[in-house]
Amino acid sequence: TSVLFRLPQSCVALLKGAESSANQNGETMEPPLKRCRPKLLDSVKSPPRKLNATDTEMEVFKLPEGRPLSAGRFVTHIRYELATHTVKVRRTGVLSDVVKLWDLQGTSAVTESAACHLEGDISRFQRMPSIDSFNAKSHPNEMLTGLRYFERAIKGDNGGPAKPGFDWGQVDTNALAKCLLTLCRELKDTLCLEPRLVKLKSPVYILGDIHGNYRDLVCFEKALWRMGPLLTPASFLFLGDYVDRGEYGIEVISYLFAQKMLAQNKFYLLRGNHELRSVQEMFSFKNECVQKFGESVGLQVWEAVNECFDAMPIAATVDDKIFCVHGGIPCSDLNIENINKIPVPLKDPELESPLAWEIMWSDPVSMDLMTPENIKDLKEHNGFIYNTRRGTAYFFSCEALMAFLDKNGLSHVIRAHEVQENGFQVQQQGRLMTVFSSSHYCGGSNEAACVLADNYKLRMIRIDTT
Repeated sequence: TSVLFRLPQSCVALLKGAESSANQNGETMEPPLKRCRPKLLDSVKSPPRKLNATDTEMEVFKLPEGRPLSAGRFVTHIRYELATHTVKVRRTGVLSDVVKLWDLQGTSAVTESAACHLEGDISRFQRMPSIDSFNAKSHPNEMLTGLRYFERAIKGDNGGPAKPGFDWGQVDTNALAKCLLTLCRELKDTLCLEPRLVKLKSPVYILGDIHGNYRDLVCFEKALWRMGPLLTPASFLFLGDYVDRGEYGIEVISYLFAQKMLAQNKFYLLRGNHELRSVQEMFSFKNECVQKFGESVGLQVWEAVNECFDAMPIAATVDDKIFCVHGGIPCSDLNIENINKIPVPLKDPELESPLAWEIMWSDPVSMDLMTPENIKDLKEHNGFIYNTRRGTAYFFSCEALMAFLDKNGLSHVIRAHEVQENGFQVQQQGRLMTVFSSSHYCGGSNEAACVLADNYKLRMIRIDTT
C-alpha cells in the first residue's frame, strides 16, 4: 500500500487506467502482483531506461526476471509438512540433542491428537532423508564424527596420549579408508543422477578452490553453516579443485562427500581441473592417498574418489541468471543447455567432451596479454585465443563474455581457478567474478573468500582464517 500512496495519481485512477488499457487490448484484468526488489542491471554500460508514452504505470508491479511467479501469489499445490526431528543447539551453534518427534509422545511437547497423527505417519517419516541425515551411525555422520576428532587438539590428561589439532593420532587408518570407500560408493550413484548443469535458487553461498586446505574449510563451516547445511537457510555451491597442493586433500573430500550425502539438495559440488587423474599424478593427491593408507588401500581410495569426480556436475546457475563454473565460459558451444548433454561418468574430459574441458580450464584474458597480435587474434576468433599459460583451452575477452551472457539471458559469471590476493576479484565490466577459498595458498599471503548470491545481490565475503 505504501507504494500506491507514493504514486503520482490516485489508486482508483491507476487501476481504472490499467483496466481501460486492458479492455482495449482484449485482455482480462488481473490483480497486480506483489512488488519485488528490482533485478540486477543487465548491463553496466547501458544508461537507465526512460519511460515513454507507451509504458503503463502497471510496470511498477512487474516482477523482475528470475523471480518465481509464486512470489506474489498463493500457490495451492505446495504443502509444508513436519520435519522428522527436533534439535537442540548450543550457543556455539553445535547440535547437542537430536530427537525424533515420535519419541516425544507422552510429553508436553506433543499433544495426544498430534501423537495419533504421528503414529499413523511413522512409516512415512522413516522413509524421509532426514532419518539418515540425523542418524549418528550413518556413514556420512560417522565420517564427520571422525573429522571432528581429527580437528580437535587433545591435552592427554588422565594418562591418555596427547594429540595435536588436525592430526589423526592413533586412529586406525584402515577403518578411515573403509568408511571413505563406502561413502564414495554411495555418493557416486547420487552424483550420476544430477544434471550436468545444476539449477539452484538463491540464497546460495559460492566457494572457490579449497586445494586440500582443511583448516580453512573448517573456518567456512564455523562462519556459514555451523549447525550444518540442513539447518542453514541457504544452499552451498563449491566450484571445484578440492585436492592437490594442500596437505589435507583426503580430509577435505571426506568432509565434502559426507555433507553432500547428508544434504543432497543443499550441498553441491562441481568439477574442477584438479578432479582429474592425470593432474593429480603430477601434483600431490595420488601420493597423499598412498602415504596415508599404504600402496594397496591408498590406490583403491584414490580410484574410488576419482570415480566420484567423474560423475560430478560441470556447471550451475543461480536463479537462471548467475552462471557458475570452475574455469570459464566455453568456446566450442555457447548454449549452456547443451552442458546437460555431457556424458556421465566422464573419465577423460579432454577426449570425451571439449565443452566440459573448456569450462574446467579456461581463463579471462588479462591486460598483460593484450598485445597487438593477441588483440587481432581475439577480434578474428570472437573473443577467444589459445590459453598459453595453461597449455590448453582458451582465454576469453570481455566481448566474448558479453556475447555469452546475452545469448543465455544471464547477468554474471562466477568462477574460481585463479588465486586472488583478496580472495576474490571483480573483472570484465563487473560481469565476471573470480573467487578463491584457500588462504595462504602455496605459502602466499592471499585471503580466502566466498560469494553470497541473495536478494539480487552478489556479496563478496572474506573469511578470517587466522
